[in-house]
Amino acid sequence: MAILKRARLAAAMTLVAVAGAAAQPAPTESDVKAAFLFNFAKYVEWPASAFPKGDFRICALADRAFLESIDDIIAGESIEGRPVSRQSPATADAVRTCHILFVARGELGRADALLAAAKGAPTLTVGDGADFLKRGMVAFVREGDRVRFDVNVTEAQRAGLTISSRLLRVARRVSPAGIEP
Repeated sequence: MAILKRARLAAAMTLVAVAGAAAQPAPTESDVKAAFLFNFAKYVEWPASAFPKGDFRICALADRAFLESIDDIIAGESIEGRPVSRQSPATADAVRTCHILFVARGELGRADALLAAAKGAPTLTVGDGADFLKRGMVAFVREGDRVRFDVNVTEAQRAGLTISSRLLRVARRVSPAGIEP
């Protein structure tokens, strides 16, 4: 009798768990890109000099929904023992403290000076659209309903960054000198 009761309880708990999982909304494109940004940090090696303040900074020029997605994903997280924070840089000096700089498609115009400031700094630059590789290192691209990414290894190396082969294997395209449109 006790075994039957435990079996019913286990079945009920399974149904509740399945129903709860089914009720969760599908992740948005912002959620997916924010998760990629956080995970990129696990597969890129920065020079030790890139961490004068000790924390790991993900910087973003994007809309509020995207910033909220990043904040949700990095809450309480750390990379290599460093707490992760999100910044919205407004100056060239602020950009030079970023480890990852994400620029949303709608922010490219105002980001030109900031991207120029990041050139040569140990900052992984990430943006929207395959043409972003003309300016940066990683470009998010849409393939149907999926978000993928392309990588410009040469630009990353110029900045003193080493991108893991594990990350490069899951990239849509890897190019030593950028990808021509």
